[in-house]
Amino acid sequence: MSILRSERQVALQELNRMLLESIDHYRDSAEFVDDQHAAQLFTRIADQREPLAEQLARAIRETGDLPSAPDADVETGEQLLHRLHAWFTADQARDVLEQRLQAESTLAETLAENRHETPDSTYQALHQRFVSLVENATQALKEGL
Repeated sequence: MSILRSERQVALQELNRMLLESIDHYRDSAEFVDDQHAAQLFTRIADQREPLAEQLARAIRETGDLPSAPDADVETGEQLLHRLHAWFTADQARDVLEQRLQAESTLAETLAENRHETPDSTYQALHQRFVSLVENATQALKEGL
């Protein structure tokens, strides 16, 4: 593994980080929320993203790099803030659904900004798959509200 990463490696690592963070946040929300329907929705979205995470990890390894993990301390802090906000709202499940919907919106914006990070066909295919997953999750979250 080289200290210097290629454009392709950097782009794949960024997709990987965003994807793993989103999976972790959905799993945390599923454990936290009291509403069974919302918890099942969050678990389903996380489960749908797992195969893409495996594909990204393989693609990163094929470049000679190792997949990196999201910053656990940052994630813990974000999750704590989300929980605190939800605890002090009248409708916890709705608040968590809205938080996840906002996170999907942010992901969609970021994915739109970095869609041309590299012309690599593997990156483009994985990127498009992530975009599709975000679109599907956004629709499911809107229906859950």
